[in-house]
Amino acid sequence: MVNRKIRRKDDDFWNDIQDFLENSDREYRKFIERWFDTFDEIENIKEQDQPGTYVYGFTYRLGTDGKPEFKEFGNIPREDSEHAELPSLEYREPITDIQRREDETDITMEIPGVSKSDISIETSDNVLIVKVEKEGRKYYKEVELENDALPENVKASYSNGVLDVIVKKPPTKKREGRRIPIE
Repeated sequence: MVNRKIRRKDDDFWNDIQDFLENSDREYRKFIERWFDTFDEIENIKEQDQPGTYVYGFTYRLGTDGKPEFKEFGNIPREDSEHAELPSLEYREPITDIQRREDETDITMEIPGVSKSDISIETSDNVLIVKVEKEGRKYYKEVELENDALPENVKASYSNGVLDVIVKKPPTKKREGRRIPIE
């Protein structure tokens, strides 16, 4: 009887691993299909004689829910609405990592080959906009935030080609309770 319980626990363990691998494989296959579609898009752009360097890549990591996350970057136009439209093909979308925490959002971007003075960071409602316009190096990225970003709640630092932005969430205002009379 003890062996049966152990086997069931072992079976659950291996079933969980199999489910994880199948999910990872499914996500990876979807991403690879999209990746090859991107090469077709590059060919179409080249046929239209649009100048510029074409940059495309992806990052992979496990999300907080344990599922794989693939994120694209570069300057190739994409169909999905998750990515903001780049101003032109001269701009590149930097590799970006976003960590959302309880009281802040940490954003890290790889922006090599520029100086601090070349980087412009703006906020508009709940969007953080990072833009670099330097001869030969142009970057553009919009990051949607959970709350409105007030400029005084945003701190940024730049070192060795890496831009770190910390956006503090505004404190939530607790409403004062009041006594309600009974009629």
